[in-house]
Amino acid sequence: MSHRSTLRRGRSAAVAGLITAAALGLAACNGGSAGASGAGPTNSVSAAAPDTGAQGRTGSQGSGDSTGGSGGTATTSSHTGQKGQAGDRLGRCTTDGLQAGWGSEGGGVPDMKSDQQQTAAVWLKNIGSTPCTVSGFPGVQIKGTDGTTWDLGRSAKKPQPKVLKPNAHTSFTITLLPTTRADDKKVEPGQVLITPPNEKKHFQLQWPFGGAILDQSGATHPGTFVNPVNVP
Repeated sequence: MSHRSTLRRGRSAAVAGLITAAALGLAACNGGSAGASGAGPTNSVSAAAPDTGAQGRTGSQGSGDSTGGSGGTATTSSHTGQKGQAGDRLGRCTTDGLQAGWGSEGGGVPDMKSDQQQTAAVWLKNIGSTPCTVSGFPGVQIKGTDGTTWDLGRSAKKPQPKVLKPNAHTSFTITLLPTTRADDKKVEPGQVLITPPNEKKHFQLQWPFGGAILDQSGATHPGTFVNPVNVP
């Protein structure tokens, strides 16, 4: 065999080796691509799981429940939260949809013969056919028997909203400082005008307790003031 024949055979073997290696490399690349494609659905499912968990947390927050749950649990909790929000969107209680009167379940009948602070209570009843929300301070104006008027200031207590179902009631209190001294400047109440929170119309109630209130209408911190609805 000549030297040239040997070189030719060597070159042919080398080329064949390169072709085989290239084929194997191509097969390996195809196998890797198939593996990535096969992993695609698995990754998709894994990516969906955090979304479901997030919905569960949102639903739990809406319902006030700190426990996370599955998609079904989250849906139920979300509905509960939506019901709570719907309650917040109820219309406010209006003067035309309420009744008012003196007293409450806890009493609230002042002793006007005392020189100590007393408490008078006023109830508000929903006479409408649908629930309503009441929150805040009522307006209270005392009209004296001598024609004087006194718009009472507010306490530092924070209002708390309350939903009143039909025929349900709530109340608020008026803190009073009576006086029995002859030389005190005083107001003898004849009527009291009650305006529900956020309303302009008022109720007119006769003062049923007698006695007199120390006139501090110009004082910065008078002993007679009104408290918010639904706050003891």
